[in-house]
Amino acid sequence: MAVCLIIIGAAVTILALPNNETAEQETDPSDITIVGSSQDETLSGKVTAPSAAPTKEPYSFVLPSSSAMTDTSHEPAPSPTPKTTTTSSKASAPVAGAVVWSFAKDKLIYSKTLDQWTTHEGVDISAALGTDVKCVMGGVVAKVYQDDSLGFTIIVEHSNDRMSLYAALGSDIRVKEGDKVNAGTVIGSVGNSAITECASGPHLHFAFYVDGIAVDPAKYVKLG
Repeated sequence: MAVCLIIIGAAVTILALPNNETAEQETDPSDITIVGSSQDETLSGKVTAPSAAPTKEPYSFVLPSSSAMTDTSHEPAPSPTPKTTTTSSKASAPVAGAVVWSFAKDKLIYSKTLDQWTTHEGVDISAALGTDVKCVMGGVVAKVYQDDSLGFTIIVEHSNDRMSLYAALGSDIRVKEGDKVNAGTVIGSVGNSAITECASGPHLHFAFYVDGIAVDPAKYVKLG
């Protein structure tokens, strides 16, 4: 029994020897890695940092040369500027004076002469007997006659289908039918020949027509 125990113990001792040598080899201090020790210095020397993404160079805007900037050979031709029409100023009054009876084609006004309400397709301009009456625009004398209501009358035709009428004139008519007249041409004088307006005293009855329709003379002529 004792012999057996000795033999077993010797065998165990022999088997343990190689393991100890192996353990000693495995536990060589030079090969031990210490846990918790920083290896940044070692790694920093071995690890290559990824290269930064290539940066785009800033775009540089280069102005063209002055000759290129002024070269208009390839530019489209500018569109034509529409012409603006200038409204002509009003014509001068046929006679200087105050308007004593206004234009009233679409409404009734009271007539002292007729003692009633009536329309009036012109204006009556008060002035002294014999005062020169001038044509307001250039044109051609269309008619010279004595009207039963408006007395001595002159009608002048102008461009653009316009027409002016001068009535209640004196008998000293200065033009005849067919005469060409200019703005400012004296065609007659102030009278009091209009039977239907005699209560207004000496005056010029002045009317203006466009396309044969009576319009307010103040839209075309300066009136006092």
